[in-house]
Amino acid sequence: MKKNKKLTLLVAILLVGIGVAFAYFVGKTLFDGKGAVTKATTANINGAELIIDGAPQLEDLNMYPGHRTITKITATATGDNQLVVFNLEWVGTNSLTTPLNFKIYRSETEIENISTNCEVKTKVQNGAQYLNEECTITNETQLTDLVGSGTVESKAEQQTISLAMNEMITATESGNTIYYYLILEYPNLDSNQNGDLEGSFSGKVQGVASDAEADVNIIGVYINNEKVDSLPTSEENYILDEEQSTCTNEAKPTWDESDWSLVVNNLNKSGTDCSLYFKNKPTSKDVLDNLGITPEEGIVDSFTGPSCNNNSNCGGTINMNQNGVYEAEDDFGTSYYYRGTVDNNWLVFGKDTSDGDKYIWWRIIRINGNGTIRLIYAGTSSDKKTAPSTQGVDTMITPRQNIGGSSYPRAVRFNTNYNDNKYVGYMFGGQDGQISASYETAHKPETKSTILDEIVYWYENKTNLKELATKIDVDTGFCGDRTYTTTNHGPYYPGTGDLGWKNTATVYGGEKVWQSESPSWKTDEQIATFKCGVDYKTKEVSVDAQKRDLYTGPNATVGGTKGIDGKVEGNNALPVPVGLITMDEVIHAGGFAGQANNGCWLYTNQYYWTMSPHFYPNAVVFSVYRDGSLGSTDVNGNNYGARPVINLKSTVKIKIESDGDPGTSTNPYIVVTE
Repeated sequence: MKKNKKLTLLVAILLVGIGVAFAYFVGKTLFDGKGAVTKATTANINGAELIIDGAPQLEDLNMYPGHRTITKITATATGDNQLVVFNLEWVGTNSLTTPLNFKIYRSETEIENISTNCEVKTKVQNGAQYLNEECTITNETQLTDLVGSGTVESKAEQQTISLAMNEMITATESGNTIYYYLILEYPNLDSNQNGDLEGSFSGKVQGVASDAEADVNIIGVYINNEKVDSLPTSEENYILDEEQSTCTNEAKPTWDESDWSLVVNNLNKSGTDCSLYFKNKPTSKDVLDNLGITPEEGIVDSFTGPSCNNNSNCGGTINMNQNGVYEAEDDFGTSYYYRGTVDNNWLVFGKDTSDGDKYIWWRIIRINGNGTIRLIYAGTSSDKKTAPSTQGVDTMITPRQNIGGSSYPRAVRFNTNYNDNKYVGYMFGGQDGQISASYETAHKPETKSTILDEIVYWYENKTNLKELATKIDVDTGFCGDRTYTTTNHGPYYPGTGDLGWKNTATVYGGEKVWQSESPSWKTDEQIATFKCGVDYKTKEVSVDAQKRDLYTGPNATVGGTKGIDGKVEGNNALPVPVGLITMDEVIHAGGFAGQANNGCWLYTNQYYWTMSPHFYPNAVVFSVYRDGSLGSTDVNGNNYGARPVINLKSTVKIKIESDGDPGTSTNPYIVVTE
């Protein structure tokens, strides 16, 4: 609220001869005080917070008729990308006998160095001195979008003036700001203005909700550049071509695939027309081609041991010729995965804001069958050309609490408790410490594991990934397969009674790679799989298992995403779109149980977790050992770290910044985020 400022007139009338000539405004005005005080006003409109900061000012110490002043007023909307439609109003008093004129302009960007420059003009007539001002405003030509004009009435104790009607702004999480420039004029009238002696002017500007709605018209829909009569459905495999799609009024069209609807950003006025162009969603092969990668011929039919290109770096039975990019089926189609000794799967995306805004480096695990790109955390670096070390603790995120001491400074438990089957889960049912009452309640994805809680904190408080959420996929998900078997598998045997809950011995999905006879790891068939929820008996994918164990979200597409045999539906339970690598992905990448492998690209010389359950008693999940082999560990182990995994959307733009082989540690792929 602006303080009241009385106008005190020092009248200096010159009398010549007998007559008195009344000056229209004689002398000068002095404000009693140090100037206006501006306060912000806040309104909640359409679920968004709208803050209006600024107020019209008449705070000059010397003011004469003709004076003009300009004030910057900002409107900042904070919310979840909803459109805010509001009226800009001035509420206050004007006890002057002279009405004040105003004009208000809107600008999407702040205009620099804008101010009022006034020159006092003096005229003596009939023995009186007439004073007025002629004012110019620097950079006034940049004020092009006039959104309102009018008069602040005189002799009004309280009045509300509409400065601008039906203004529009899109609320964003970080706050979206538009700028208004209000020109207020004390006019030079052809009448006596001495009645303004001791007058006052004060008020505030506020935003109030408008009943108007944005008028957005789709005037044309095109699929692969051919005009069609209706929008494509969510069942069809199309995406909006944002570069080709256009809207009038400088608005920007985007598409929300979660509820299959048009989102128009930068919408600032009604009557906006949009032409929408859709194109085929990139396939996994399209994405691979965009990365400049040619896959190896054929597929890996069986995993007989670790994959590596150097005998000195691998132990056991070595697959010397399995290094490169191979293909395998997942729930969505053909997936392309990196295997063995490779150095062309480096990618830079996001920043670690807790450590001087360092760049986050990732390694590509695979291109999922729907074209999304699965990445595993690989550390940070101060620039985009110097990759972090492939070995050491910096390949894992830093937890809030050091539970592993100096030997394992990045250690975090998978779960703190381990005395219930439910703790093999990345999420589990019931409260932490509460014994499960059934298989369904034990494995209901409602409570974060210890490691997920740590990952959520890292994502939200130590990175800018939340700001880049439009680049991150939430539908593909991460598999924590909790299907179980009733037959004996290797050295682990299921108990009797109700399997999978409380403290009944249970063998989970990852155990499918074991067998009772020697060797203990199956090598006669392709036993590792990218499909989630494979039933032990039928070898078919269980829809119920996917709904439980395929961790998707937050706000994943209703009904899941399109897969090979229809819909792939996850649990939509994740608070952030981050998981861990799976046991199956470790095997595909070249890791193997019981056999050291420091030549595989996943090797870090550190212990770290996967999200694949193994067995109970004592909740146990698979992990990667320091020597590069695959093993399993009690969930409360205190020497294992976290390497977050995310999926990038298939539509992200990727660039390289120098010549040479793309995707290497010296020439990584870089996700365009502008």
